[in-house]
Amino acid sequence: MAQTQRCTGFADDANPYGTSSMKLASFLPSLFGLLGNVGSAALGDKMAAYNTAAQTAVKAAVTKVDDGVDHLQTAFTKWEASNPVAQEAIDGTIGLLRDLGIAVPKEDVVVTHVKAAIADLVGIFVPVTSTADVPAASTTTTAG
Repeated sequence: MAQTQRCTGFADDANPYGTSSMKLASFLPSLFGLLGNVGSAALGDKMAAYNTAAQTAVKAAVTKVDDGVDHLQTAFTKWEASNPVAQEAIDGTIGLLRDLGIAVPKEDVVVTHVKAAIADLVGIFVPVTSTADVPAASTTTTAG
């Protein structure tokens, strides 16, 4: 019969019986660091999804609502939930998130992302209507 040998670990002077053990205190910092990185990445992905959905919904709302650009400018100047672009953008964001299978946050979180999307997009859709001249840089020098 062949003889089998059981190995329970590596024996040395510090560990004469050959059992292996790991100190929990040395393992936890690296575990928490890894979990923190994974959590940050997941949160960043979720925030990016919310922002993208809100921007897409605002763009769609501007094109869907009559006088959408005017309502967009009004929503940027003074936020009112009754604004047709705001209403359409909030509903659109919630719909997009649901269609993508992303958990829909509370409505106030959606409103925050829609407000941010409006602020981002108002510079694209709303033309500058200021007639004030831009002051020129002074090039005169005075002798002293």
